[in-house]
Amino acid sequence: MATPLIRIPQEQGGTMYAFSSAARDLTRAYYNPDINFEYSKFALIDLPVVSDPGATGANFIEFENLRQASGDAYAPDGNANVDFAQTLQNYALNFENFILTDDDFDNTIYASDAEKILFKWLHHIGAFEVTTANSQQVVAGYSRFIEKENTTNTGDLYSRVVKYIGNIDVSNDKNYQGNTYNEIFVNVPSAVGYTPEILFKSTEYNTNATTYNLPTKINGRGGQTHPDAFLGLDALGDTVNEPGDPGVININPQTSYNYGIEWNSALYSKIANDPRLNNFQDFSKRGGDFRFNAILVYYDIYSKSNISNKSTNLYGILILDNFKDDPNSTGWYIPELSKYKPNDVTGLNGNAFALKLNVKFNSSLDNVGVELNINDYSTFSMDIFLDTTTALENAAKLLVDAGNSYAAIAQRVSELENLMAYSTSTDFSERILSLETSIENASLNYAASTSILDMITSVNTRLNQIISGVIPTEIQYNTNVLNGGNGVKIDKSNPNMIKIVNDNNGYTLNSVFNYDAGSMTSSSLISPANPFNLNDTASTGLFTRINAFDNLIRINVNEGTMAGDLDIYLDDTGNSWKNGQTITFSFKNQLPNLRTYKIKIYTDKNKGYVEKAVIDNSNILSQKPYFQLICVDEINKTFELEIIR
Repeated sequence: MATPLIRIPQEQGGTMYAFSSAARDLTRAYYNPDINFEYSKFALIDLPVVSDPGATGANFIEFENLRQASGDAYAPDGNANVDFAQTLQNYALNFENFILTDDDFDNTIYASDAEKILFKWLHHIGAFEVTTANSQQVVAGYSRFIEKENTTNTGDLYSRVVKYIGNIDVSNDKNYQGNTYNEIFVNVPSAVGYTPEILFKSTEYNTNATTYNLPTKINGRGGQTHPDAFLGLDALGDTVNEPGDPGVININPQTSYNYGIEWNSALYSKIANDPRLNNFQDFSKRGGDFRFNAILVYYDIYSKSNISNKSTNLYGILILDNFKDDPNSTGWYIPELSKYKPNDVTGLNGNAFALKLNVKFNSSLDNVGVELNINDYSTFSMDIFLDTTTALENAAKLLVDAGNSYAAIAQRVSELENLMAYSTSTDFSERILSLETSIENASLNYAASTSILDMITSVNTRLNQIISGVIPTEIQYNTNVLNGGNGVKIDKSNPNMIKIVNDNNGYTLNSVFNYDAGSMTSSSLISPANPFNLNDTASTGLFTRINAFDNLIRINVNEGTMAGDLDIYLDDTGNSWKNGQTITFSFKNQLPNLRTYKIKIYTDKNKGYVEKAVIDNSNILSQKPYFQLICVDEINKTFELEIIR
């Protein structure tokens, strides 16, 4: 088995790079009737731009992180499409091929190393990085990892690579003009956004070795010298304990990047602890808009006789477009598709994606089974299939409803049978006799005219007593069970009625305090007599607690010179954010020129205060600013900033 030669990313139709281990598993499944191979899952990813990062913590593709045979940094070709294909081939696919042909490789294990190798390669070119997941992200007792979080919207910090994970629910074998394809349908519904948190797990490679001394030739291609005799995947250094000898690559899961996606939703803390979430699709409905430019395709391989012997492996990576050079921007980039989620606040519609991948296995029909589930000539085959599944779903619902109706009828018939079984003719005779006696007694009551006259007289007497006020007509209800809530007050001052009164008269006037973010303590109250000291913005900020409904925050400042960013902290632990809730900021005194400084707004205290909005000198409209912060997503703490002046 030789390392595959791959072409550069294409502009049209997308480019799929498959791993050798996937071809090996396909062969195993074909020749072994007990092994089954089926496409199962996918992940939407956003590969970052090819550029030199300008800020600490940012993730960019930097091919210079790899090395050449001379030991020098990898010299990019100048065309990111060439660099991407060459480094993926010579560093990642070559390393995978070396493991597959190694004597220590265990052929009986179903799990492949393709996913670990891909993420290891992405890490070493600067695109991917993980950190340890906390107890709010993974179920207790498990050690998992999560991508670094982007805490701002400025684009200067780390941006997640893996955006969304889902299941491949539809696949189809197809032949066309003598070629055999497997159609894979990737469906991203309109209702979902990005998957809020995606866990990763560290696993061992399918070999007994923990380090490798790699040859200087491309594996399986003896005449082709490897561009990096030292295998530059260790150029960044996984940990301080990583071997540093030339030609050594570390694959020890304890000390190197050996990560893959965790597909078991039961280990996700927020899914396990929320009865409304059953799967990844429900979880993704909590996310927002996102963009992607590539797809990771996964498959399941398992034993039919022992279903528990199963593994989810990476088939390959599909690049949706090729790299474009934008000299006026950050550099080479892959154009992205935008996924929009419907917005319940603004009423904007979302969008959905239904992508079809045609994977060609073989051009001959002699050794490939083909089942034509969908006609070749139909250009609406997927629509027909979805319409059929919808009809089947409706038919199943009708069947369930009919079953419930039948069960109700059966119960009623059973009750009638029980009644007839335990009732005799004597029982019916006694019941009829009792009814006749009751009717006769009632007839006797009205047999004499005096009886009826006495009843009329009695009713007339009581009516006269009600009219004259002897018998009261008022009824007193228990009003103690009625209580007010947020913005609602129950007025019981009138003994004859209750009144529901709106208790929200407009803005809630917030108290603002000095705040030391380092010690997380607030001190003096800000007022016209005690304005905030702008000379001390480098060490202190402003603090207030948000209340229900709309809040008005009036800020008094002195006429000093700003020594740093003006930080405003909104404590939301007492009153949680609600969709449409508005916080209004009104500066009562003139601010100096912000220059390079900014006004920053922080909230979500439970996560240690997360920055949500920034105002700089370019978008401030007045020396007495007046702006509003509007909550548009109370789950993910997303806000819109409206600068009025």
